[in-house]
Amino acid sequence: MPGGPEPFFVGRERELAALDEALEQARRGEPHVVLLDGPAGIGKTALIRVFLGAAPGTRVLQASGDEGEAALPYGVLDQLTATPAGDVEPLAAGSALLDHLGQLQDAGSVVLIVDDAHWADRPSLQALTFVFRRLRLDRVLAILVTRDGGDPRLPEGLRRVLAGPAALRLSLGGLDAGELRRLGDLLGLPPLRPQALERLREHTGGNPLHARALLEEVPGDILDNTDAPLPAPRSYALLVLGQLARCGPRTRQLVEAASVLGMSCPSHTAASLAGLADPLDPLEEAVTLGLLTERHDAGRLMISFPHPLVRASVYQNLGPARRVGLHRRVADLTEDGFHRLRHRVRAADRPDPPLAAELAEHARAQASAGHWAGAADHLLDAAHLSSSPAARGRFMAEAVSVLLLDGRIEEARRLIDELPADTEPAVRACAGGHLAIVTGHTGEGHSLLASAWAELEPTGAPDLARRTAQQMALLSVLRGRGEEAVMWADRAARLGPGQGVTDFTVYTRLTGLCISGRTAEGLALVRDLADPALASSQHELDALLGRGLLRTCCDDLSGAVADLHGILVACRDRSVPFRILATAMLGQAEHRAGQWDDALIHTEIAASLADDAEQVWVAPICHALAALVPAARGEWERATAHIRAAEERMAHGGNLASQVHTAHARAQLSAAGSDHAGAVAALEPLLDLGTHDLVHEPGVVPWHDLLIDALVALGRPEQAQAVLDRACKLAAERERHSVLAALARARGNLHAFRHEPEQAERAFHEGLDEAALCGGSPFLRARLHLHFGAFLRRAGRRSAAAEQLRSARELLVRLGASPYLARCDQELAACGHPAADRQGGDPFGLTPQEDAVTRLVVRGMTNRQVAGELVLSVKTVEYHLGNVYAKLGVSSRTALAAKLTSVT
Repeated sequence: MPGGPEPFFVGRERELAALDEALEQARRGEPHVVLLDGPAGIGKTALIRVFLGAAPGTRVLQASGDEGEAALPYGVLDQLTATPAGDVEPLAAGSALLDHLGQLQDAGSVVLIVDDAHWADRPSLQALTFVFRRLRLDRVLAILVTRDGGDPRLPEGLRRVLAGPAALRLSLGGLDAGELRRLGDLLGLPPLRPQALERLREHTGGNPLHARALLEEVPGDILDNTDAPLPAPRSYALLVLGQLARCGPRTRQLVEAASVLGMSCPSHTAASLAGLADPLDPLEEAVTLGLLTERHDAGRLMISFPHPLVRASVYQNLGPARRVGLHRRVADLTEDGFHRLRHRVRAADRPDPPLAAELAEHARAQASAGHWAGAADHLLDAAHLSSSPAARGRFMAEAVSVLLLDGRIEEARRLIDELPADTEPAVRACAGGHLAIVTGHTGEGHSLLASAWAELEPTGAPDLARRTAQQMALLSVLRGRGEEAVMWADRAARLGPGQGVTDFTVYTRLTGLCISGRTAEGLALVRDLADPALASSQHELDALLGRGLLRTCCDDLSGAVADLHGILVACRDRSVPFRILATAMLGQAEHRAGQWDDALIHTEIAASLADDAEQVWVAPICHALAALVPAARGEWERATAHIRAAEERMAHGGNLASQVHTAHARAQLSAAGSDHAGAVAALEPLLDLGTHDLVHEPGVVPWHDLLIDALVALGRPEQAQAVLDRACKLAAERERHSVLAALARARGNLHAFRHEPEQAERAFHEGLDEAALCGGSPFLRARLHLHFGAFLRRAGRRSAAAEQLRSARELLVRLGASPYLARCDQELAACGHPAADRQGGDPFGLTPQEDAVTRLVVRGMTNRQVAGELVLSVKTVEYHLGNVYAKLGVSSRTALAAKLTSVT
């Protein structure tokens, strides 16, 4: 789609002005995403050509979707980048494109165009969604051209971006009568009467492609005679076929062969398929008649159709026998596995079980690489080629699981409804159970998966039985039932090694051991695992992920951070769900270890990735974890936004794990703001959830102390005591030192409320002793010192109180926990010891994004490395770093590091 003059272009002044303004803003570092939509032939591509022709000095990246390559992973993205995406998942590919755009901007603004986006492959569209959400200060104008911005073939996340307030939508309508008159003038045709022009506009809807075809093909006297009938608009295909009929036999063969190969192909390939030794003369005739265009690309002569409707007209006119024969010949000629399969499928005129099996194996390989869209398409092709309804149902059900991992919930639901009546009950139930898990209907999911298992004879259908057991293990974790998770994971493991991205068998088993209190048993199983950098299999990485959780929950925070950070580095080629879990769990461990800046980075990245990949089942947990640091720092809007996001996503994909994490985050926010009623409202419902392991295992989500503190503050000591007794019993049995420390603080507050000073002081001392065994946990220790100091101050022991409060203050300043620091300073002032001038938090007034960039830069990272870590563009990092330099009065990385060192 090169830019330049468009000889027969008329109108569109408003749209061109809007594009020019968007480009001018992009040049100033205000990126824009533009959706250009309208029906086929309305002039979208011509508009882009004219726009680019008037935008010299701009780097243009162009790609176009192709109906024949919609299942080819990264077919569109590879057109935009110098380096093929390869065998990676979409978010990694998007990160690479973001980096590529950052480098191109060094030479000026960039215009990124994707034409026929409705035919683009889904991994490319997901990668582009990832990029569009992260354009902040980049000199980039992105334009997506499609027939309908609400087309369901566009990922839901992309449709949300395009419908958002930051996007510009230009919907092209038909030309008016005056513009059609100008089109006729450009074509050198005699002028038509106003009534004839208005009839032409109504007849074609002002569609430039249809109108031009009629203007060129229908005699002028018929066009001008309003009593003579015009060809129906649908006859555009007849006009194309009329041109084809004027061709010689060799030219028709070349054009028909090209239509089978797609919108564009090398001329020699089309000639070979058509059986032509020399295609030049036929090509010249086809170009002259407007059926093909030619261009040179990397030393090859390429031929293309001038418009998808031209190609569709030719292709649909092929008889069934000729169409099948041509596809069979292409399959024999091509060496590319994807294209061979595609043409074999289109050549199939009857059920072909061997081809169906081959497609299914190819689909599983794609799914293992995270290419879910292509995997789903190939599984559906396998279903269509199956010879029995039962086999068709098995492939369709397998496609359901792949669609769910791709976030395509509605498509998966429709596919379940379309399962053949003869689909085996276990197959149907397994697919329905997976859908229920993802959409948060855990009770229904359990019933369906249990019925699937009951229907199965595991020795006769081990693959389906294993998948069912794997789903039951994951469901058990999400339902907070650890012993069940262990049982189902063991069953899955006995049925053989799993396949694809859904196999978390080792991780779910270790998680089940963790939430049921069997951490020692779990750690014994994974004690001798290799360093994450040396992990050589999915099994080892899953085991390391489980060990990271076990270590977090039993207070080995340094070991947990080491495991999870190593996994994050090593899992670049793992599935998106795995990467999301690893990132979120690392952030959770860093939060407990007091590494709050790192925790904030990783939890927010996890939440962003979960949203981008539409992983509804885990997104609420990620957002809840991302709220913890801003809540404790008093960043109310930021924390509230994450909690609301978690609650909104729970409405679509809630489960007990999401419920507990979200309630904990809401209570942390309430506690930071001294909203005791809010904390009770968030946490009290957890008391009604029975004996679920995830709710009451104290090391997983430590919420009991928050509820006890809030109940005491509201004057409800009896209820506080009941919660305390049960939580202390379990924490002591399982030796959860951090939980025992927090509960001791809550017990001290309860005794103080009851005017039992000796018991209260003893409880606070016990809490400090337990905290000393936790290996870090500075926020835990800070709150202990703060509450102990407040108790001592009220008891009139100001010197002892001040000592505790100063210890609390030192930790709170380092963490930037402003609300707690303010309370600490109030208590110190009441003791007669005003706090120092520095009030904690960031003394330089850096924004959270600036602070994150700064901390990674002083570690020695380059701007590109920082961009990769924070999932931002390089230009955004450069912008933030420039602001940091200005605020701190420095001009180099060395000076920046020195400045920060001087105030710590």
